[in-house]
Amino acid sequence: MSDTLRQDIIFKILKIAKDNSDLSSDDLFNQAESGTLSMFNQLIDSNANKTPSEKDDKSRIKRRMKRKDRNQRKEHVGRFFVFLLEKNIRQPGIPDCLIPVFAKSVQSTIGEDAYEQVSKKIDRLLEFGEKKGFDYDQILDSKPGKTIATEILALYRAEMSSASFAKQLKNNLDETLVKNIKSIENGQELNIEDTVNLAFNEFTKYLQK
Repeated sequence: MSDTLRQDIIFKILKIAKDNSDLSSDDLFNQAESGTLSMFNQLIDSNANKTPSEKDDKSRIKRRMKRKDRNQRKEHVGRFFVFLLEKNIRQPGIPDCLIPVFAKSVQSTIGEDAYEQVSKKIDRLLEFGEKKGFDYDQILDSKPGKTIATEILALYRAEMSSASFAKQLKNNLDETLVKNIKSIENGQELNIEDTVNLAFNEFTKYLQK
């Protein structure tokens, strides 16, 4: 109801302005105000009478939007991380579907605090770059973009020595490969264990340079 009322108020004001174009601004304002007063009162009452469930729905929408924003930031951090090393790990025998696994591993590896700090730096860089007219790839390839990517790599290297790192990353690679195996075999049998080990070894070999 409130959405319909808002639309009715807008159309009412537009009609008053169109029908009374000869009036001064003050007179037009007064006429629009008096002509929509009862409608505004209805709108206020309808919002005040919303049920708790309707209010909860709005809260859930806001939470979903916040989660979406966080997910987008995660994608940015992972993309900056992979940017410097993907040329080294995109090679025969390593399916493209495994590259995002390395990107997604950043948060769990470097920790939430470091992750959020890098995320904020990227947000500021993206905002600045967009104002200057640069597209995403140009921002990635810029000197500040590469500096942030190098910082993420350094943080990642410092934390990848934990006992659970290799096991978790290999499990994620294995799971992704199993899900995508039908689309990447191209008629040839793919050894999952060998492919996972190849991808993991090439990835860590580059990081340890």
